[in-house]
Amino acid sequence: MVMTKKIWIGLLLVLICFPFACVEQISFPLNRQVGKLIVFGQITNLAEEKTIYLSSTTSEDRQPLPSGDYLVLNDLPRPVTNAQVFLIGSDNSFVPFIHRSEGRYELDRNVPILNGVAYGVEIRVNGKIYRSSPEELPSAVGSDELSYEFSRGELDGTPDLAMISIYSEVTLPDTSEPYYLKWEVSEAYFWQLTFFPNPFNQAPPLCFVFETPDPERIPLLNGESLSETALGGRQLLAKRQVDQSFLSRHYFTIRQVSLSESAFEYWRNVRELVNNTGSVFDTPPAPIRGNIVNVEDENEQVLGYVEVARVSQKRIYTTLADVPFELEEVCLYDPNKPVIDYPQTCRNCNAFGNSSNEIPEWWFDQ
Repeated sequence: MVMTKKIWIGLLLVLICFPFACVEQISFPLNRQVGKLIVFGQITNLAEEKTIYLSSTTSEDRQPLPSGDYLVLNDLPRPVTNAQVFLIGSDNSFVPFIHRSEGRYELDRNVPILNGVAYGVEIRVNGKIYRSSPEELPSAVGSDELSYEFSRGELDGTPDLAMISIYSEVTLPDTSEPYYLKWEVSEAYFWQLTFFPNPFNQAPPLCFVFETPDPERIPLLNGESLSETALGGRQLLAKRQVDQSFLSRHYFTIRQVSLSESAFEYWRNVRELVNNTGSVFDTPPAPIRGNIVNVEDENEQVLGYVEVARVSQKRIYTTLADVPFELEEVCLYDPNKPVIDYPQTCRNCNAFGNSSNEIPEWWFDQ
C-alpha cells in the first residue's frame, strides 16, 4: 500500500493497514501538546508485517516542510522519519524494524512471535530512548462468522441513506482465563479509472483503495463481564454509506483482537473520549495514558499504545450483483466531456488517500 496523508489522520486506529475516512476536528488549544511523540502498533501471532507508526503532534503555528508544503492538515500529527525501532523480547531477542515509508516502520513477517515471551518495542529518536511495557500474547482468541445487510436509514445525521451493515456471529475464546476483545474493521475495493482513448490503446493502471469504515465505532468486549455459559452472539461491527466504491468487488476485513487488560482499558478510554467529543482521528484534548515511556524521563507524556495481541482474521466481500441500489458509474468515458471535468479520482489512483496499483496478495483467495 502507498503511505499517504490519510494514514497520518488515522493514527489512533493502529491501521493495519488500513486505515481511512474523513475527519472532523476537535477544537482545543494545541500549543501545550506540540512535539509530543505518538506511537501506535500491534505485535500479533499472525504471519504478517508488524507495523509501528510514529508521529508527533503539531499546532497551527507549525513551520512548513522545506518544500513549502504542509504534510498534515488541521493540526494533525506529522510523521517521524528519523527513528530506529526494535522489537525486544524477554528471551533476549532484539530485532530491528525497517523504515518503509514516512513514519511507518515494519517488522518482517517471518520474525516469530512466541507464546510465553513478553514483547515490547524500543524507539530511539532525537537522542531519546522510549520503550513500551512488555506484554505476552494472550492465550486465546475467538472467531467470527461474517455477514452483511443492505438497508436505508439514518447515518451520521443524514436520513434515508443507502448503507451496508457488517455483522459477526461471534464465537468467544475457549478459555477459563480472563479475556478482553476488540474488533477492527478495514475495507479495500477495486476502483475503475476512466479509460481515455490513447494512441497505444493502453488501459489505465489498476487501482485498489484502502479505507476504514465507521471509524468512531470501537467494538469491545470484557470476558469477565459475561456469564460462564456465554458462547457468543451477533455483533454489529461497522456501518457505511453505499457509494460508487461498490461498483466492483468490495472487501471488508475483520480482525478479532485478544488484548491485555491494560490495552483493553486504553481502548475503552479512547472510546469514551470519542463518544464524548468527536473523532478518534483527532489528537486527544486530554492525553490518555498508554504503555510507552521515555526511559530517562517518565514524566514526559507519550501518546499511543503498542499492543501484543492474538488475532483471528476473516474477510467478506460484495459485488455489484449484491447491491440492491442503483449506482451511477461516474468514471465512464464520454467523448463530449473534457478531461479536466472528470473527478481526480477518475484520472489518478493517487487521488485517493490510501491506494495502490498492485493487487493485494489475498484478493482472489475467496
